[in-house]
Amino acid sequence: MKLADGFGGSNPPDATFFKELNVSITHSLQYGILHLTIDRVERRNALTAEMFADLADELDQAIMQTAVRVVLLKSSGNVFSAGADLEEMFSAPEDLERETRRFFDSIAKFPKPIIAQVSGPCVGEAFAALLYCDLVYVSPQALFSLPAVALARTPRYGAAQIMAAAAGYPAAAEKLLLSEPISADEAQAMRLITRVIDDEHLDQVVAAKTARLAVLPPGAVAGTKALLTAARRKALADLTDYEENLYARQARSPEAAEALKAFLEGRKPIFKTEDDPAEA
Repeated sequence: MKLADGFGGSNPPDATFFKELNVSITHSLQYGILHLTIDRVERRNALTAEMFADLADELDQAIMQTAVRVVLLKSSGNVFSAGADLEEMFSAPEDLERETRRFFDSIAKFPKPIIAQVSGPCVGEAFAALLYCDLVYVSPQALFSLPAVALARTPRYGAAQIMAAAAGYPAAAEKLLLSEPISADEAQAMRLITRVIDDEHLDQVVAAKTARLAVLPPGAVAGTKALLTAARRKALADLTDYEENLYARQARSPEAAEALKAFLEGRKPIFKTEDDPAEA
């Protein structure tokens, strides 16, 4: 794929630094804006290990590219993303685990601004990724969910900490403990997104915001982002091992095994404790 550069109307000399992405991720560089689009509509934009790897590579490479001033993350179709690909979670869990972790390491340390545009449901790891974006503009149809508990897991990638810090414990606890979806208006009230914008004006507003960031002094922008995220980075670093140990223990639990078995069998899971009476 050829990268289009807005500075002077031709491809920049270092455009080839960006590797070709798989067909499920598209990209272009225009006027200082690196567009990254999730494009796997036939699978509700579910994210595979290869897609996580591509996104991580793009962010890592963009750090060194002065032509990139801001990243715009969007998706094709009516669903932003269904989260990690569940089939791959069963068939190639180690690959998915490795590349998902690498992506979150990359987005957490990315020093340039990231804007996200969301026009539909956004689930699991995709929602967690939005929590690391600096500006998130969504349509009224956007719907967010982090159903870790319903899947007999615990939240990862700092999502619980970021949500509690932004929304306060009571609001974050209600959504995470009950695995309840979050509407666009609720997400704005919880300070998890920047703004809800009607469909008619969403593209226009996002284009204006990205264009504005692309021409502001990059050093000042990066420095301000560093100040805004300093406390979060420290808090998450202190909790990473604890979070991962909790997740690993829960992922090996009988609850998690039942959740996966129920999914494969197309039924609702039945979670029991050792004290539950045996079925008659």
